[in-house]
Amino acid sequence: MAKSTNAVAAILLAATLVLPLWSTRMEAPQYKGDEALMVKVFAGRVRGDIEEIELLNQYVGVRLPLDTFELKATPWVLGAFLVLALVVLMVSATVRRRTAIALCVLMIFVLLGGGALLQYRLYRMGHERGDTILEGVPNFTPPLLGSKKIANFTVHMRLGSGAWAYLAALLLTAWSARQSDGSRPGYNSG
Repeated sequence: MAKSTNAVAAILLAATLVLPLWSTRMEAPQYKGDEALMVKVFAGRVRGDIEEIELLNQYVGVRLPLDTFELKATPWVLGAFLVLALVVLMVSATVRRRTAIALCVLMIFVLLGGGALLQYRLYRMGHERGDTILEGVPNFTPPLLGSKKIANFTVHMRLGSGAWAYLAALLLTAWSARQSDGSRPGYNSG
């Protein structure tokens, strides 16, 4: 049972390399419904209405953090987690538990650290602004998750399907580590 759980976790981690991890939807009177501006963050890249958003950002002096170390490192980190998840599949039951626990700890560290770093980048984006065309737009901090009104835009921040796959892989790996505890009666190393 633990091996099949670990296999599903590895598949989910592989999915994080191609699915969007996080997304932003920006709505304003001139950008409603299907016209709303979208940005999706993937492992190592950002896609969406970037040119339009950068054009609009000139009005409030904002620069999108598109070329950051952590964005470039994301595919490498997720790839390393995938390799470690595959290692968990191939080792003995005793080593599997320790390796699964190590993977969980690393994934939690990256989840918390990555979330904090993203929130810091969002803070800087709204507070360290350049020259503006519009006057009177106060400093702002977009939320990591949720919605907020910023100037005439309402921004909606959401986890992408890749983030949900990451969280599911983390939970499955933790559950597998618990199930691989060889000290429990009735333990099956399969």
